[in-house]
Amino acid sequence: MLEPVVLPYLQGLATAISKQDNARPHVARIVQRFFVNHQIELLPWPARSSVLSPIENMWSMVAQRLIQITPPAATPDQIWQRVEASWSAVPQEHIQSLFESMPRHVAAVNSNNGGYSGC
Repeated sequence: MLEPVVLPYLQGLATAISKQDNARPHVARIVQRFFVNHQIELLPWPARSSVLSPIENMWSMVAQRLIQITPPAATPDQIWQRVEASWSAVPQEHIQSLFESMPRHVAAVNSNNGGYSGC
């Protein structure tokens, strides 16, 4: 994944700092060595940090829509079609509210010294 996908993507950007959480596959020595060997700067990321990405909330909304569809998808193509339809069905107002909530979430995380914000 790193060599064929991540490296060409990052090399195609004028400047890039990569961010990854502290999941076990991300902190493996071989992965860390890859970033060092390719001189890719990593954004420091504290252990047990809060998730601030609005995309996580978006995927949650999509998942809620998907579990309401019966019968379950029978093929990979059907799964993909349902994901696309569920994604498109999320109202634009919900997406906008996710972005507008970011300053509040960041402030809450900062006030908890980087810990869980409860937002």
